[in-house]
Amino acid sequence: MDTPIPSFDTWTSIFLIASSLGFFLSSILVTHKAGRVNNLPIVLLILGFSFILLQYVFFWTNYKIKYPYAYFFDTSWYLAFGPLLYSYITKFYSKNFKIRWYHFLTPSISFIINAYYLIVSEGFRNFESVEEGLSIYMYKSMRSPWLAILSLLIYLIVTKDYIRYHKNNEPTEYESIRKKWTSLLINLFLIFTIAYASYYILIQFSFFTIHWDYAISFSMTIAIYSIGYMVYKEPSIFNGELLSHLFLKKESEATLTDTTKSEFYAQLLSYIQTEKPYLNNDLRLVELADSMGFSSHTLSKLINEKSKKNFNQFINEYRLEEASKLLLENSNTSIKTIYFDVGFNNKATFNSAFRNKYNCTPSEYKRKNKTIKNL
Repeated sequence: MDTPIPSFDTWTSIFLIASSLGFFLSSILVTHKAGRVNNLPIVLLILGFSFILLQYVFFWTNYKIKYPYAYFFDTSWYLAFGPLLYSYITKFYSKNFKIRWYHFLTPSISFIINAYYLIVSEGFRNFESVEEGLSIYMYKSMRSPWLAILSLLIYLIVTKDYIRYHKNNEPTEYESIRKKWTSLLINLFLIFTIAYASYYILIQFSFFTIHWDYAISFSMTIAIYSIGYMVYKEPSIFNGELLSHLFLKKESEATLTDTTKSEFYAQLLSYIQTEKPYLNNDLRLVELADSMGFSSHTLSKLINEKSKKNFNQFINEYRLEEASKLLLENSNTSIKTIYFDVGFNNKATFNSAFRNKYNCTPSEYKRKNKTIKNL
């Protein structure tokens, strides 16, 4: 029997590009200045699917026959996807909640077993010498797609149950956005799960062809990459700057008088100076609006008109003023501790904003003022 010649067609070329875009999207998310740590589960989800899609391309083009050792542990990734989504979404309901290690026990075992057989079978080339024993039974069991499908479905149920238990019944804008946001991500993940399961159902029928496989993989790609894109845009969504018609109620057309605007702005400044909400590293426009009793639309418009800044610039001004005080008062405190304590999440954003305001780095500011104080 002749060995198929490895080759690409239009569809496989498209999927190869899609896989590359997945790696690019992962790198964008991991370097995204807003919520880098919180985004890590989705980064791993996109990265894992990009590897899986690349493996699909190897399979479709017959390059897997030529390079069987180029294996990307697809089952291990599928088993990890549910816990990763669960880990990401729970952060919106409890900042202190940490997913337990045992959620990743099954994908970890799968990864170890796959790595073992990658070595002993000489890159998945020679299984004749390892076809007996408990380990090969475990290997085949862990490779079952139905185990992965069961895991995906279980975590969809567990995630929805967690949301139901921790939801806040108060009619706030933040709760409304959070509910729609998590529902969108879960629905996209459900599309991915259904598409994955449909392959192993439809393949049993005679009408199934490679084009069905392409269509299913395309659906999975759209679902997973949509999750990645929406996570990238998450700060804008919660600040009412993107897709507001989907995530927020329609705003009343009533306008505020100049006197009312001045009164509301004075209330805002008083609240910020006394309560210091800017010290919250994850402060969002919609949360501040709920605290003030305003709509996010009104608050955003108020800040833009009165301060001539957007929400992030407005809040960062207070954070920078607080940081400058701490740099002078606490000379032994590290800059990392200071920027985090005043509400910044990463050093690069803090340094850039600080330099723009004070025309020097935090270290230089600290050193200059220490020198002046000692004169």
